[in-house]
Amino acid sequence: MEPASSKSAADALGSGFFYGWDLLYKTVDGIIDKKADVLIVLAHFLLTKHYKFLCFGIGDDKTLPEDEDGSELMPDHWNGDNTKYSLRYVHNKSLYLLLGHITEDALIVNLLDINTKNVSNICITPESLVVEVKGSITKIMPTATDIVERFRKELCDPVFTGNSREATTQTQTSQSPAPTTDPLRIGEPRRPGSFMPHGFEPRPFGFPDVGRGDLDPLGRGGGNLYSFGPNSGLARFDPFSPLPPRGPGNMGPNPDHMRPPNWNPDYYM
Repeated sequence: MEPASSKSAADALGSGFFYGWDLLYKTVDGIIDKKADVLIVLAHFLLTKHYKFLCFGIGDDKTLPEDEDGSELMPDHWNGDNTKYSLRYVHNKSLYLLLGHITEDALIVNLLDINTKNVSNICITPESLVVEVKGSITKIMPTATDIVERFRKELCDPVFTGNSREATTQTQTSQSPAPTTDPLRIGEPRRPGSFMPHGFEPRPFGFPDVGRGDLDPLGRGGGNLYSFGPNSGLARFDPFSPLPPRGPGNMGPNPDHMRPPNWNPDYYM
């Protein structure tokens, strides 16, 4: 379709853009009784002539017709309702609905693709766009080319390209945020019962055999938390025993037997 936003209705008519409009309008001018009707006829003209749609009557039935023949003419009773319009079209074996709703001072038009669920809408004001309902297109709609351009950009293109707000919302995909790591956190948190001291053998159910010797009369199991071996390295342990005899080779003081600072043996006497 040739853009016509920069042309007047007369220039567009001379270029052949509105060729066929007069024939179409003469088939319905006898039943047009409001300015919103003229704009619906213009939308129908755009779809059938420049987008090669075929009209299959009125209604909002979403079943694709198979045994019916489409037409470029307006269907019977297309403006029988004073508050809304509903026309059915087929293009490339896909069903479309052209819906119009009349408000106090505006006409809201929707084009719905039944297959893809893409839908577009445009809000226009018949009182400011349509001068009268009888006569040539230049007399009826002096800005017809601007109206057609709005129909193309706001009504048709969003449905065919899938760029309408509804279509964009349906095709958006949510991405889960990437997991973040805490630089101050080292490793996984410790779980209760996961620590096993060196030297212990694993017990059933993961419980170490600690304190069993203190409670078991048979003496089974260890009595302390740690089992100290000769080279366990866990702690320093000096067993009590008789002091070594003093002799020529053992005359030095024992570091463990050094007197505390300021020691006074008569302090408690």
